[in-house]
Order: sequence, then C-alpha cells, then structure tokens
Amino acid sequence: MEKASTGSAILKSVIIIALGAIVVLGLYLIFTRSRSKGSEETYQFTAVDEITTVDLDRNYPASARKVVELYAHTMQVLYRETYSDEQQDKMISILMGIMDTELLDANLDFAGGIKSEVTGRKAEDYSISNYVIQTKEPDEIKVDGRKMCYVDCLFSLRHGANGTTANYYRFILRRDEIKGNWKILGWTLKEEE
Repeated sequence: MEKASTGSAILKSVIIIALGAIVVLGLYLIFTRSRSKGSEETYQFTAVDEITTVDLDRNYPASARKVVELYAHTMQVLYRETYSDEQQDKMISILMGIMDTELLDANLDFAGGIKSEVTGRKAEDYSISNYVIQTKEPDEIKVDGRKMCYVDCLFSLRHGANGTTANYYRFILRRDEIKGNWKILGWTLKEEE
C-alpha cells in the first residue's frame, strides 16, 4: 500500500511541477510581449527624409533627366512639406550639389535666394502639385569642348484654391569636368510649342 501512495505522491508532484512551469512560461511570454510592443517606435519615412538622405557622392543621378527630376522633386518638397531649418539647409545643399560651379559663382547667395523664394511662395500658399520631365533622352551637343544638353520640365504650380498653372522650363545642363556628372547650368521659361 505504501508503494501505491508513494507512486501517487510522485505523480502528483510531477503534475504540479509541470503546471507550475507552464504558468511561469505563460507569465514570462505575457510580460515580454507587452513590453516589446510598448517600447517599439514606428517611424514613417517622409518626403523630406527622402531628399535629406540623398548622398550625391555615392549616388549621383545617372542622367541629365534624373538631375532635373531631383531638382524638381526637391523644390516640390520645399514648397509643400513641413521641415526644420536643418532639414531645409540639407535640401538646399543637395540642390547646390547638382548645380554647375559657374551658376553658383554667379549667384553667391544661392542658398539665401532659394530660402527667400520658398518662404515667399509658401506664405502666398503656392505649391508644386506635379512635375513632368521630358520622356526622351536629351541630345548632347558640344560647346567650347564640353558636353551640354537641354531637358524640358513642366511644373504645375498650385495657388491655394485658385487652381493650377502650367509652367514649362528648359534646363541647360553641362557635364562636370572632374567626374563627368551632369550639372544644371541654368534654366529659362520655355515658350509653348
């Protein structure tokens, strides 16, 4: 009889230990899951981040069209989004990185001019709602021994609730002598064809 009661006591002890382990494991899982969910931060990558994280030294736009597209997208973000002064400075430095040195030398306060333009346009409730870069690759020409090309871009400029106006710009680009990258030498308002 003693053997039966000893076997029964051992069986009860094993069942109690197993149940205790299950309870402890369950509590551990509940506490670790709730803590990790509460401490996780979710961050949405914004249009401003898309521009401010551009590294022109590593990933310079591969074509003249891509250079104009980066310019247009950066201006669209500057006109439309909310950002800090540091982010604005970074976006303007990206713009300066795709400009030809001759253009920058002729506009000593390029950054100040862009800031002033953007501040004024935002105050007047202007935004660039859309832009379209020409679809075909531009023809290259040589001027004074350097390769140049033209890229056309249509900007849709929205003024509050007053509607949208279309402005065609012709960008003049020239290959950089050092790295061979396309740089914006200037732009002009293009006549409609």
